[in-house]
Amino acid sequence: MMSFPITSKEILLQCIPQRDPIVMVDQLIQYSENQLIAGHLVKKDRLFTTNVLTEPGLIEHMAQSVALHTGYSYFIKQENAPIGYIGSISQLVINRLPKMDENITTYVQIIQEFGGITLVDIVSKVEEEIIASGQMKTVIAK
Repeated sequence: MMSFPITSKEILLQCIPQRDPIVMVDQLIQYSENQLIAGHLVKKDRLFTTNVLTEPGLIEHMAQSVALHTGYSYFIKQENAPIGYIGSISQLVINRLPKMDENITTYVQIIQEFGGITLVDIVSKVEEEIIASGQMKTVIAK
């Protein structure tokens, strides 16, 4: 079993389908069957950045955190991670956008997983400040 946090770009890229410059997760901080904590340092060399990570970038980070949960579950079984899509986003609240060089920590709680569809609660923080929250439904491509 691997020790956390996982910051190896090689391992993380095996768990998500995205590639640079759209990779919006750079740490797998904690993983369990029903939860995941992911991290991302906001940098200028990514899409969706100005002097802050824009709304689409923050939502992409949240979605990639969900994908990381699914992908890591495949990684530990030594299987290729599947491609997935955002099925829906609900109850999304963005309190503020993260600035350059701030670390986002995102908490994913699996509510339900069935037939390749996953429903999660997501909370993103900078330090202890909640900057965004919502629910997301993702679907694995068949």
